[in-house]
Amino acid sequence: MPAIPIPTVTQARLIREQKDWSNVPTGPISWVLREDIFDPVTRTRRGRLYETDTTFAQPSSHRVVPHPYEDPFGRQEGAGGRTAKQLLVYKTCRSLLAEKKQGLGLTLALGDATAVSAWRIIQAEIDVTGCLMVTLKSLSAFGILPELDIAKVPSDLQKPSAQAFERVLNSAFRETSISVVDQCRNAMTLLMSAWLIAQGHDRSILAEDLGKVADVVGKAPFDKQALMLAAKIVARLHSRGKDNEKLSKGLRAPVDEDAEFAVEAVGFALRELGWAVG
Repeated sequence: MPAIPIPTVTQARLIREQKDWSNVPTGPISWVLREDIFDPVTRTRRGRLYETDTTFAQPSSHRVVPHPYEDPFGRQEGAGGRTAKQLLVYKTCRSLLAEKKQGLGLTLALGDATAVSAWRIIQAEIDVTGCLMVTLKSLSAFGILPELDIAKVPSDLQKPSAQAFERVLNSAFRETSISVVDQCRNAMTLLMSAWLIAQGHDRSILAEDLGKVADVVGKAPFDKQALMLAAKIVARLHSRGKDNEKLSKGLRAPVDEDAEFAVEAVGFALRELGWAVG
């Protein structure tokens, strides 16, 4: 039977490692998400996940009830009120349930190679009809990171500052945790240094690492101690990405949640420096 109103159906691909981003779907033979609910406030989506049914040729011929939006006057109806259609056939995506923890915590890419977004699987269950219902949380850095007010950045530092900020946006939730933390550390170092120069500080600050820049920001006359502490945590996370640091000090490597913190810290820095738009 036709679905009314027509639901939003999006191609999907499970992201297990970074290289999977280069293999997002380019055609309809894949997983698909039929969206039931989207909440822009909590940035969550809930819907039914299906996978291609390989027991059928794709597409294959089926006799179905004509969709009223395509044939409002029933002109295509044949015997038994049905018409022949070439259709793609999908089934409940039980492949996800075969993943570790039934896929919870994994990333699902929605869209195709032209435009794709990242979502974390936070819940999965089978409903009474046998469909797999999944709840997804947006992993986009947009909405987390404010826009950089580039006009407030010293003119000679505007281009590198914009590029460093853009690299954070591009890496967030797509690259490894270590890489994301590294991009965040680089952006915070440059942006905080540029802010200090705009306040009249010596340009030699551009040669310092994030820990040193944080110390200057946290002391008089600036006294931005909350920003200093956030920056120092990002600096520590960055050092944990180095094998010699992990081995010599018995530290754990950064994980996705640490990378999320680093991205949030960049946004916090923009707000504390007064360089966030709005």
